[in-house]
Amino acid sequence: MYEYDDVLIATDGSDVAADAADAGIALARTLEASVRALSVVEEGFRSGRRRDRREAAAEEVVTRAREAGRKADATVRTGRPADEIREYADSIDADLLVVGTHGRTGLRQALLGSVALEVIRDAERPVMTVGAASRRSGGPDLENASVDEGDAVEGVCLATDGSIGSAAATDRALSLAEACDARLHALYAVDADDDTLGDERRSGPSKLRDAFEEHGKRTTAAVADRAGDRGLETVEAIERGPPTEVILEYVDRTDVDLLVMGTESKSNVERLVVGSVSQRVVPNASVPVLTARTLEDESDTS
Repeated sequence: MYEYDDVLIATDGSDVAADAADAGIALARTLEASVRALSVVEEGFRSGRRRDRREAAAEEVVTRAREAGRKADATVRTGRPADEIREYADSIDADLLVVGTHGRTGLRQALLGSVALEVIRDAERPVMTVGAASRRSGGPDLENASVDEGDAVEGVCLATDGSIGSAAATDRALSLAEACDARLHALYAVDADDDTLGDERRSGPSKLRDAFEEHGKRTTAAVADRAGDRGLETVEAIERGPPTEVILEYVDRTDVDLLVMGTESKSNVERLVVGSVSQRVVPNASVPVLTARTLEDESDTS
């Protein structure tokens, strides 16, 4: 099981950042981790008033974390927010980053991005995001649970395609479900329009779907086997449709409190214009999303 000693919560004082802080504190409480609050004053905004607001936002997170029984401290840095978050996380060897995302999509997201998506794209540490869609949906128990309610996460959903890139996400999902004593949902999306099977497409869409579904069964069964070894209850779900739509719809209609998925390694051009499934899911998910990148030394983690 992964150890979570320090959870880094980034805040700018916005409502979405406050929701992310609530989620991060609730998870830190469950994991018995310390909270490190960080706020960044952007370059060009060095006024004392702006820094005072950032300090107040970070101190508010510390206050709430301590009320939840966690050790906590606050830091304010100056620079590009995404860069400062990653650099500070590296300097303290944070085990988890928590950020809010305002839910930009489409061309605006592709051209401008967001702090959360920048962090996800380049971070080598797991990142948990809470978006505006979660606020509109009323938020899961992860955000609303009181200190005395016990485990706030009752359902963890792992969205997986069975690739090496999903290895870290699978390990994280299993570890978090075990720590929270939560039900684990292993979700696989069958998208017959996907081109990953190459020449299989020539055999017709029916055979292509069958191949995907068989791969999905093997993938979710492997996750269920590992979950069973940990004594976890598991739901295996194989659903048809574009992965982004399947994932968003699944977490909307099930008892999932936390979504876990991998992040793809793409070139700068690909990730700017095309993005990835995780980058499309994060701003629109109705529950917090934990993304994890598989590093070379993690591909064999069990």
